[in-house]
Amino acid sequence: MSELFNFNGITIQAMFGLAIGILVLASTPGPGILAATSCALVSGFRSSLLVIAGIVIGDLIFLFIAIFGLTLVTQFIDNAFIIIRVLGGLYLVWLGWKLWTSAPINLENDDEASNKTYLKNFTAGLAITLSNPKVIIFYGAFLPVFVNLNDLKVNSIVLIATFMTVIVSLVTGFYAYLASRARLLFKSEKAMTNINRIAGTVMFSVALLVILIG
Repeated sequence: MSELFNFNGITIQAMFGLAIGILVLASTPGPGILAATSCALVSGFRSSLLVIAGIVIGDLIFLFIAIFGLTLVTQFIDNAFIIIRVLGGLYLVWLGWKLWTSAPINLENDDEASNKTYLKNFTAGLAITLSNPKVIIFYGAFLPVFVNLNDLKVNSIVLIATFMTVIVSLVTGFYAYLASRARLLFKSEKAMTNINRIAGTVMFSVALLVILIG
């Protein structure tokens, strides 16, 4: 009977536990959510999707490292985290400065303005995740509680990766969508300038979190 609730070595109970754990991790406000909401406030929801994509790709990288037990890679990342954090933090400081000094975006030209920042936003999301050692620590400590990493099949790995991608995308996207809706309430140039500066300040704060706290 238990085989009916087993998917290539992962039970229904384990999948539920994994989903809850990833949901809690994704829902906890942190640098990624702060960056996504700041981007949504300044450039709109579509633009924030690239930040979210960068965050998800970074999570997938750490997830696969945890699953495949790449000890040497993990040790390398552990030794290089200080450099990664500093570089990622400096990049976020630069983004914060750009937000502070940029002209307000006309809501009618939102798509055109967003197209110019897609790569920048994706890089920001990726940098935030890769400079956060807590992500790989979470996956490395959390996954073995529910699954035997040595016995995972390809189907199971795809399932776990899909769970993570969907949950992180939906949760972070929800925060960003709320921020983008709030943005529509402020249509004057002065209000948009203030939003840019608030978002820039938030990005500075994210940079400090990345560099000092990690």
